[in-house]
Amino acid sequence: MLLALYLVSTVVVSIEKGFGRPDNNFAIFRASFPNLLAGRDLYAPHPEQYLDLFKYSPSFAVLFAPFAALSLPLSILAWSALNAFLLWYAITRLLPGERGTLALALIYLEVLRSMQRAQSNSLVTALVILAFLAFEHRRQTGAALAIAVGTAIKIFPLAALAMGLLHRRRMRFALLFGATMLGLVALPLLVVSPHDLVAQYQSWGRVETVDALAAGGIASVGGGALYGGVMEQFRIWFGVSWSNQVVQLIGTAVLLLPIVVRWKRVNDFDFRLLFLCSLLVFMVIFNHQSESPSFVIAVTGIVIWYVWFPRTRWRTALMAVTIIVVSVSSTDITPHWLRQAVFVPYKLKTVPCMLAWVVMQWELLARPSQVSRERPEVNELDVAAFEPRADG
Repeated sequence: MLLALYLVSTVVVSIEKGFGRPDNNFAIFRASFPNLLAGRDLYAPHPEQYLDLFKYSPSFAVLFAPFAALSLPLSILAWSALNAFLLWYAITRLLPGERGTLALALIYLEVLRSMQRAQSNSLVTALVILAFLAFEHRRQTGAALAIAVGTAIKIFPLAALAMGLLHRRRMRFALLFGATMLGLVALPLLVVSPHDLVAQYQSWGRVETVDALAAGGIASVGGGALYGGVMEQFRIWFGVSWSNQVVQLIGTAVLLLPIVVRWKRVNDFDFRLLFLCSLLVFMVIFNHQSESPSFVIAVTGIVIWYVWFPRTRWRTALMAVTIIVVSVSSTDITPHWLRQAVFVPYKLKTVPCMLAWVVMQWELLARPSQVSRERPEVNELDVAAFEPRADG
């Protein structure tokens, strides 16, 4: 039944967008490869093609080429299916059985919203989870590839490199990731000259420099308002306008603190899985460019945390608040006046995600007895593997 819901939703969204007016995001994606081939500046305005700006890497334009080659309806169908069902695959591999089914049901509204906006957030979420699974099976090349592709799509999946600290042979992984990332950075050389590619990266750098200073609430030309993460919550509630980079640096330090303080627990599967959940939420609440479709990443992290670890009343309450405030608030179930008077101006979607992240970080720092004791033997690693080694 749930699989049928995902299938029908993918087809319905594709028909609506493929034979009607496609979302502006998809118009941006679809035009990127032809623009790259034509030698146009990817990051300049192209009002005859779409609103807003292309803000992805030149490599993303090449990766999107197969979708751009299809007719519009088939292109949207293939893109939507890739996003929805790669995430389905990742979740069912991570959480087989009833847990996976419950997780997919709880994230459905977020997956649907991301599809309706033709966003890549479900795809990015899947890649981070697949990187986690690759690490668990000691496949560092697969982990490096998943993180590198995610980074080529959106920069913030680079945060998933932190998972490499939970596993042995870290120096080897760093070299594998560096080589993979270098290959992806050079990928557009298949269709453009080195000079033109350097110019594209320089142009992209200028756009990212401007975006780095953006504050939540500033809407893009063709998209929704930015939620602005923790930084915007500080501005709304306390009138504090701290630098995005400063807050993000502090958040990164807090994210990594459990690995430093509780490093002997990295051989515990629950610890590693909880870190994955925290990482997924972190990628949204400390992203100053987060939009409504971005929350599929954070909600997935919260849902995995909820379905895997022991369920208590307060966990269930926090999960319910997340679904209502983050997922249901953007549907027609919520009165329009309530959305406009409360949810939108206060950027409330960020709040339950912040609360969940604080709880996750506390549990990462707490004693093992305070989290789940269920540890699959297949995921157990020798603690000695994490002792300092000469080869990194």
